[in-house]
Amino acid sequence: MKKISVINEKGGVGKTTTSINLASGLAKKGKKVLIVDLDAQGNISQFFIKFDKDVSLKAFNELDVTSTDTSDMRNSIDLIEQFLSQEYDQKDINNVLLEGAETINECIYHANDNIDIIPSFNTDLIKTDKLLTVETKPKYNRLSKALRIVRKDYDYVIIDHAPTFNNITINGLFSSDQVIIPMKIGGFELRSFVNMMKELFDFENDYEQEYKITLLFNMIPRGKRTDYLNFINKLKELFPNNCFTTTIGFQDAVTSRANTASKPIIDTKSKLADDFNLLVSEILNESEAE
Repeated sequence: MKKISVINEKGGVGKTTTSINLASGLAKKGKKVLIVDLDAQGNISQFFIKFDKDVSLKAFNELDVTSTDTSDMRNSIDLIEQFLSQEYDQKDINNVLLEGAETINECIYHANDNIDIIPSFNTDLIKTDKLLTVETKPKYNRLSKALRIVRKDYDYVIIDHAPTFNNITINGLFSSDQVIIPMKIGGFELRSFVNMMKELFDFENDYEQEYKITLLFNMIPRGKRTDYLNFINKLKELFPNNCFTTTIGFQDAVTSRANTASKPIIDTKSKLADDFNLLVSEILNESEAE
């Protein structure tokens, strides 16, 4: 089972889109894929599964507010949040991280052909990170232990990270064999890349890990753009063994239509789909060569 983290501390670089299409492309090739959503926003979870049940209006209308000081909005929000947590009593990645590896099978949901997912519900990962901070037991290897239980069930695990570096990130990285960094072209993106690589180097040193780290040039506008091409070539010159040959273009109309239909871009008839298919082939070829 090959475990791939898709990560970038810079938001808006197409990280989740990359995870969605990589998982979908591998599944189309007959590979069994498990997605792990480590982003509190749960975007990839919302893409693949409808995890919210309809709120019971009858139960909400019968909510007892007599013991709550409703003059303070914070108290009312806390009360509603407690009500919703009872309505949405479903296990997810938070249970794996807080309750132990043995809960993993209860937290896996079937998404579609060859794809399962451990989702992130609500924004509970923010609280989970704080809880892990004060834990005295080892907290960095909880996801790794859980994935070991299902290692014979999947060919690939795609771990979609939030644009942060915390206890949740550490669990994802410690579980991984490879790190893919989607990267847009630009000065801000370059600075963010440098900062993130320093974090990764520190992680490798602190946890005695070593990764295959690969840059994926992503969301590249179509057309002849000399500066963009030179930027890519310069980074390939600097990191000759750490860049995908494949680059991913950007077509706003294709992306918008796919997102609206909850359809992976790789399933559309577009140049963008061709790019993602090439990326999947490159990853499969790398795996076969290892």
